[in-house]
Amino acid sequence: MDEKEKGKKRKPVKLAISGKGGVGKTTLAAILAYLLAKDGFRVTAIDCDSSINLPSALGINEDITPLSSLRHIIEERVKLPFGAFRYNPKVDDIFEKYSAVNNAGVRVVVLGTIEKGGEGCFCPENAFLRAVLRHAIFSDDVLILDMEAGIEHLGRGTAKGVDLLIAVVEPGMRSVETLGRIEKLSRDIEIERIAVVVNKYIECDTARKIVKRVSESYDVLGVIPYDRCFVEADMVNIPPYEVCDLKPFKKIKERLFDICTP
Repeated sequence: MDEKEKGKKRKPVKLAISGKGGVGKTTLAAILAYLLAKDGFRVTAIDCDSSINLPSALGINEDITPLSSLRHIIEERVKLPFGAFRYNPKVDDIFEKYSAVNNAGVRVVVLGTIEKGGEGCFCPENAFLRAVLRHAIFSDDVLILDMEAGIEHLGRGTAKGVDLLIAVVEPGMRSVETLGRIEKLSRDIEIERIAVVVNKYIECDTARKIVKRVSESYDVLGVIPYDRCFVEADMVNIPPYEVCDLKPFKKIKERLFDICTP
């Protein structure tokens, strides 16, 4: 059975990918989006990170309007008289108008900045962006969310639709500490499954011990060796899946379905 036929028999997955800056979460998000699109899935990738790197990692060089900047639409669809606003505004047409599709068929959306404050932050902009995420999560597409180190974009109701939170770490103690914070945040909003990808791995005793320590508490989806190819691809603005070794990422993709399938 080829990959496209296999893809047709699988349930689309909803993934949130998080990690501290620079660990390679955007690279992982882009390559998984590419591989899943090649398998025949309809894939939507949403950049929820304020640095906005996902479009270029997916080969899109045109500007995509961040949804948080759509002030006139937010005013029109969210705000009501006397300071009230709609919790579930109409957003089903937003993806078509404010997105771009790369040459592999991945639809890319840029969420933009959301005010931090968890469930207690009820401003109209947050209501609009969370409505967008709910619409995406409960669609029939494979969904990949490229998150910041925190996961403030996801409210408790939205997070329940996420099949798996992937925490990307480097084999160092600071990344492992970040992993603990990501786990706490995810538990707070009731994300049930957490897995880890170890990136930029260089074989040595210390790195082996850290991977062993992480694997005692979490499902480790895969270990990606350090490869300068990813740095060079970024420097010349080439999507990493066009020039770099994808074998570790293909193994991670297969493991996703093992974990996400009941």
